[in-house]
Amino acid sequence: MKSAILGGSFNPVHKGHLRLAEEVLGIGYDRILFIPAANPPHKSLEYGATDEERLEMLGIALSGIGWAEIWDGEIRRGGKSYTIDTIRELKMISMVGERPGLIIGDDLTGGFCHWREVDALVSETQLIVARRTGDKAADFSYPCVFLNNEIWPYSSTEVRRLIHEGRDPAGLVPAGVAEYIENKGLYGIPR
Repeated sequence: MKSAILGGSFNPVHKGHLRLAEEVLGIGYDRILFIPAANPPHKSLEYGATDEERLEMLGIALSGIGWAEIWDGEIRRGGKSYTIDTIRELKMISMVGERPGLIIGDDLTGGFCHWREVDALVSETQLIVARRTGDKAADFSYPCVFLNNEIWPYSSTEVRRLIHEGRDPAGLVPAGVAEYIENKGLYGIPR
């Protein structure tokens, strides 16, 4: 089975994550492994939801989708999450094959050269660069597949802000996730 990895805060998981995963399936992958980050070193998370709530929302969003799977190893491991460590652990426990796809946004390409063991990461994965900003990362010198995906206009940060400002989450996140957010009073929604 050919797997690709999609990591992120998923705080919350939104429709853009699911659309991106579907587009990666379209380039020859059979499964997308969703990996919620515990503490990514390249950005700080605003924790509007706990780790458990983020996992529950992912479970709701991916329920019944045969090609999607969640791995919570970074949360269980705790501390800083380095992608190379995650890739090696996934290989060690046979969750992925020899060279899985690794989906990153074009907004991360500028600092990619500073990722831990970047050369090993490039050799141990097939990089898939997804459009987030609309700018093709012309100066990205690592071998990769540039995905011509639809650009989702909202990041998880923006989704949280819009929900906090009173926007109905149903237009931003899967229906079950919107209901969960409302029931839990997440992101500033009154209970």
